[in-house]
Amino acid sequence: MKKVLLILFAACYLIYGQDTNITNENIKDSEDYQLAQRYRELAIEAHNAGDYTQSVEFSRQSKEYSDKVIAKFGVYGLVLNAQRYAERNLALLKGVGGDTNESSISLYEDSVMDYEAGNTIFNAATNDTDYSNSITKYTDSSLKSKLGYDLVSIGLRRDYLINEGAITNADSNDNKILNLRYNAVMFSKAKDYNSSISNANEAINILDMLEAPIAYAKAQEALNKAKEDGYNETKMTNYNQASTTLIFAKQALDGEDFSNSLFNSKLVIEMVNAMYNGADYNQETTIVETTGVLFPKYYKVQYRKVGTDSLWKIASYDFIYGDGNLWKKIYEANKDKIKDPNIIINGQILLIPSLKGETRDGTYDSNNEYGNIKDIK
Repeated sequence: MKKVLLILFAACYLIYGQDTNITNENIKDSEDYQLAQRYRELAIEAHNAGDYTQSVEFSRQSKEYSDKVIAKFGVYGLVLNAQRYAERNLALLKGVGGDTNESSISLYEDSVMDYEAGNTIFNAATNDTDYSNSITKYTDSSLKSKLGYDLVSIGLRRDYLINEGAITNADSNDNKILNLRYNAVMFSKAKDYNSSISNANEAINILDMLEAPIAYAKAQEALNKAKEDGYNETKMTNYNQASTTLIFAKQALDGEDFSNSLFNSKLVIEMVNAMYNGADYNQETTIVETTGVLFPKYYKVQYRKVGTDSLWKIASYDFIYGDGNLWKKIYEANKDKIKDPNIIINGQILLIPSLKGETRDGTYDSNNEYGNIKDIK
């Protein structure tokens, strides 16, 4: 969770010409574009001065003016997303120490080079081919950052399984994981990224296989404890939902679909935690009619090939806290399910505590409209 993430967040709002009849000069001459860039500069200045709250606010204002330019001129949405994802993947990799980790430092450096090359191509772009080439560079950057992140996380997950007693140092599974990770690192240094990704994925599959039964046992234990404490009666709907999910986890485990089993087992634990927190776990988001403003109480972690979730990224959403630096508040509320704040798992349901006394309810749904936390004084 590095502070540099905020700079990357603030820098993501750049404008790209889409209509070939509209040049970059036309766009850059517009008042909205100039204001968007000025607020971006102010965001970086505020960050460098240590005023992170103000930096986030300037970033938000930069986005508002960027959106106006987008509406007026049209944009290369793919270019915008490609650059944004490249920035976020670099931030995520750096957040787990990937810029100094021996297994990923070369990937980090190459990713930075690709990202900067994408910016250079864009700055000189005059046609669709140039924009396409910039997308290619941003995509290459994202691929390398994601691979670097996987190589670091393999080591972290291995440490977790050693602590859990699922593997011992230099046993057969441990040797397989280490060898695959070593091969992945060597292939990445040789620029054979397909082979590197293949080896990394094999290591991840072994980790899933080893962790899935542990997670299932913990989910089963958690649900049994909930029953002992009477939640099968006082929270019957939630308990039954968790029981059904546990069945899915067992079926996947028996079918050797370890990744899916791991996902469902962790989901059971999330549901049980919600019972003990006095909440009604609900996959559907409901509107809080007493206030007329909707804020989600739970957020389901989303894994993406590019732009995947991190605690900092989640905290920065305006319907969460609007400030990535408040990620620790989410971490503290979910420490029972997060072993390492740099690693959150796809499908995890995170409890989002109230920040300003706002009412929160339901699980985040991208189809719903939410309030902006900064509107609450």
